[in-house]
Amino acid sequence: YNEKPAVPAYLGCCWGLPALHLPGAFRSFENWAGPKCLTIGPPIYLDRPIYQYQYESVRWFDHWLKGEDRGLEDEKPVRVFMVGSGEWKEGDQWPFPETRWTPFNLHNDGWLNEHELFKQDNHTSFEDAPDDHGEVQFWTGGIVEKTEICGPMILNLFAETTAEEVLWFISILHQDADGNETLLTRGWLRGSQRELDLEKSKPWQPYHAHKRRIPVTPREVTEYNIEVRPYGIELQPGEKIGLRIKCADNDKPEHTLQAIALGHLSQSKASKVTIHHSRQYPSNLVLPITKGNRIGTYYSGGILPKP
Repeated sequence: YNEKPAVPAYLGCCWGLPALHLPGAFRSFENWAGPKCLTIGPPIYLDRPIYQYQYESVRWFDHWLKGEDRGLEDEKPVRVFMVGSGEWKEGDQWPFPETRWTPFNLHNDGWLNEHELFKQDNHTSFEDAPDDHGEVQFWTGGIVEKTEICGPMILNLFAETTAEEVLWFISILHQDADGNETLLTRGWLRGSQRELDLEKSKPWQPYHAHKRRIPVTPREVTEYNIEVRPYGIELQPGEKIGLRIKCADNDKPEHTLQAIALGHLSQSKASKVTIHHSRQYPSNLVLPITKGNRIGTYYSGGILPKP
């Protein structure tokens, strides 16, 4: 990335490809030495040959190859489409400097919120078997105010398994005010590859070394720092964010984009998996809040009274 001479690069993807192009677009933008621009579009499969971005491409080439003034110098280098608002969010850096990295703790009864862990919080278990892949879900209460979530995420998970290996598949879900659920983005990690490169890791984005296998000890509580691919959405009042934890990528895709890099990996033996969420083992999902959620979510549900 950092070799000279510095070559201009226009990088991009859509939110709908967390297991394919999306990670590379952000990684390349972060490490690119030359002039650069990043555009992340809506989660819609582009018509080939990607004519939707023809105007943007011509402007870029006119500027760098012909020396023409196409207004690029007056624009922000980072542009991402915000699902929910249908608008573009722009900035000079990624992640956006105004981001508030907010831990949402996992609680008993499937709650996910900013509240500190209670004394009675303990653990949640599920079975993972070749013919029945269980799961657990944790949900926030309804959002009270318009709230932006935009950026990378991390699940800091304390867990144990009865097996000698564990496969983590993490899904971030959205529920609208009518109860309709949609998959936003995903993350994954093989338990034996949990070792971090501490120099490259960030509080909001772990970087796994992938240099050796560290065995998973059955029935031993272990911490896993799982990267969840970025997303950008504006939540409306009454909407919720959910966290789904599984040990197989056997989800049924809702559309073509979700079918990419899905349905390939699961364990061949049955196991019991336990997610710990206590004061001793405080599992949490760190969300990138870029606007709103000033007073946080409510245990009571966060439903505003009608005027």
